[in-house]
Amino acid sequence: MPILAQKVLQSLGLMLLAGITVAMLFWTRPDTQAELQPLPPARVFTDVVQQRSIQPVTRITGKLQPARKASLRLEVSGNVVQRLVEPGQKVAAGEPLLQLDDGEFRDALTETRAMYSLEQNAIKRDRALLDLVTRVRVIQEREVGRMETLGRDSLASKSKYDEALKLLLKQQEEETHLKHSVDTTEARLDSRRAAVNLAERNLERSLLVAPFAGTVNSVLFDVGDHIALGQVAVELVQLNELDLYLEVTGHLAHQLRLGQEVKLTISNTDLTGNVHAIATDPNPVTHTHAIRIRLPAENPSIELYPGQLAGAELPGKPLIDVEVVPVSAILHEEGRAFVFAVEGTHISKRPVELIDRQNNMQVIHGVTAGTRIVARDVTVFADGQEVHVE
Repeated sequence: MPILAQKVLQSLGLMLLAGITVAMLFWTRPDTQAELQPLPPARVFTDVVQQRSIQPVTRITGKLQPARKASLRLEVSGNVVQRLVEPGQKVAAGEPLLQLDDGEFRDALTETRAMYSLEQNAIKRDRALLDLVTRVRVIQEREVGRMETLGRDSLASKSKYDEALKLLLKQQEEETHLKHSVDTTEARLDSRRAAVNLAERNLERSLLVAPFAGTVNSVLFDVGDHIALGQVAVELVQLNELDLYLEVTGHLAHQLRLGQEVKLTISNTDLTGNVHAIATDPNPVTHTHAIRIRLPAENPSIELYPGQLAGAELPGKPLIDVEVVPVSAILHEEGRAFVFAVEGTHISKRPVELIDRQNNMQVIHGVTAGTRIVARDVTVFADGQEVHVE
């Protein structure tokens, strides 16, 4: 057989073999349509709604402040001539702190005292004059009566009568003025006495003194400085007692009471304080209420100082026989709260009301105690979903 014919036959054989292979692959190909397999039930970890009585406690941190602090202002203006204390210095009640130039105040006091003395002398004079004028007026009235009788008989007597009457009227006018002066004696003396008292107080106010025993925190003016009326000149603090200053929510503030004991922690040391003050009106910016907790006057176990950090455990109103679930069991959706209750092999989404939270436990309302619920990973579940309880 020629070589060309052989090659042709080989080619045809190879093509036939390839066709048979392709046909076999076509008939033995796998089915391409996928079959949906049901997913196994989701595994869930559950817990039971418990009924407990809880004492809510809010933990909050604040700073210690002096129990008593005063920003001392001068009630008169003037130039400082003596700076008698320095910051950090301890002072007793009534001890002088700053002295203003008191020359004008002394002159004012001298003037008002002189005016008071003159008024007293003037009153004595007016009383004596009133007595004299009254006596003269009585005599003049008699003279007028005599002239009136004589005037019936002659024209000359009539003229003298008119003159006597004018003199009587003048004396009555003078008597009226003097009587008014004497009648207003007490009022005029009170006015002069008040002026003297004011001048004495202004002289005293030129010296700033400590209203209570304490420690000078700052002195804001030096010798030669001019202090205007009402300016803060000295800050005085009392360090023998300290307060813990805190700001709390209105809900918590209305559960506290004055004198209530509060557990404190300062530098890993436990102390007990008492609620000393509660602001009933909230801060208009933060909407929080300021409270102050008074620390014991003596603390031998720890050294306390202003600015020191301290933690407080503020007790709230006890919650009696309330339903409690783990915080991880709460599902939050669109501003509402839910839990998943386990009902056989399925779960049901139930709305609840959040009452309070303590650590990792949430007080709720809306699900009865003993109900089995999904305890965690609640965001991956849906209402009515089939589950496998662990």
